[in-house]
Amino acid sequence: MAQDSVETDQATITETFDKNSSDLENKTDLKEDIQEESGPAKDCTDEASDIESVNKEMDEILSVPDPGIVESNVEKASGDQTVNEVETEGSMIEGAWADILGSGQLKKKTLRKGKSKQRPSSGDVCKIRYTGKLSDGLMIDTNDDFEFVLGDSEVIHAFDLIVALMELGEICQVETSPRFAYGEIGVPPKIPPNATIVYEIELIDSKPEKAPDELSLGERRKTGNKKRERGNWWYARSEYSKAIICYRRALDFLDSENEGVSEPPEKLQEILEDRLKVYNNMAAAQIKSEALDAAIKSLDVVLKCQPNNVKALYRKGKVLAEQGSTSDAIILFKKSSKH
Repeated sequence: MAQDSVETDQATITETFDKNSSDLENKTDLKEDIQEESGPAKDCTDEASDIESVNKEMDEILSVPDPGIVESNVEKASGDQTVNEVETEGSMIEGAWADILGSGQLKKKTLRKGKSKQRPSSGDVCKIRYTGKLSDGLMIDTNDDFEFVLGDSEVIHAFDLIVALMELGEICQVETSPRFAYGEIGVPPKIPPNATIVYEIELIDSKPEKAPDELSLGERRKTGNKKRERGNWWYARSEYSKAIICYRRALDFLDSENEGVSEPPEKLQEILEDRLKVYNNMAAAQIKSEALDAAIKSLDVVLKCQPNNVKALYRKGKVLAEQGSTSDAIILFKKSSKH
């Protein structure tokens, strides 16, 4: 392609992004994951072949923020322990504090013993009663009938770790450092930053979670979206690995393999859109985690069904630019700015 064509292409991109970057960010908020499609993808043939001549332009393009994700100034909380990493010691001495991880950051005291050797397994739906207080005694949370899936990152890390050690019917007291609770940012205004929290937890029941093929389409959609929303919560806190866990579990329930041929077309379309939201959001978390190849695969799933999805186009462009595929990235940026 001639040099004057490249210069024209650069000027077009600059003008387009100066004019549309604000609009692009506004119309792709994380809460609105699925964009209305305006027809098949248009053919983009004005690809710049001279990579070196457009590097300067790419510096400007790459400064445009990712649409659909509001950046947080908080730092990622440390600590990647899982339920399987906890030493599940035989029995806790009743009334004595047990230092679960040996660091003093997570302690458990048994107030009432439960049924011997009846502990929940990872993937079980656990029903608990709990209260939570700050170290000064201020009550911050209470729930008499709370359910979550153990090990699926649906709760704070302390709950996943401690409930895995409890026996059915047991009541215990837990003291958790911010690292295993709400970290450096807390949950303002209720939970301040860097808060140590003392919980009292009773394990009421534990049973395996129903498999996706045991649920109706509506039940699968409800469960999948609950897990997606939890993933969004973790993403907003810059906990990208936990967000990815939630998104992957959401896909287990929203996957097309579990759809029946007798389902109404409009219901199948709804669960398809939910599924694409998950892939799009998971790609954003994978990009933040620098898992670029995985992000490309997630985005390709979206673009196969929705060729004009703005966020997927933009994010794939960002990934390609990071990988050095500058010309391909420019094409996707230009295409995303048109919708």
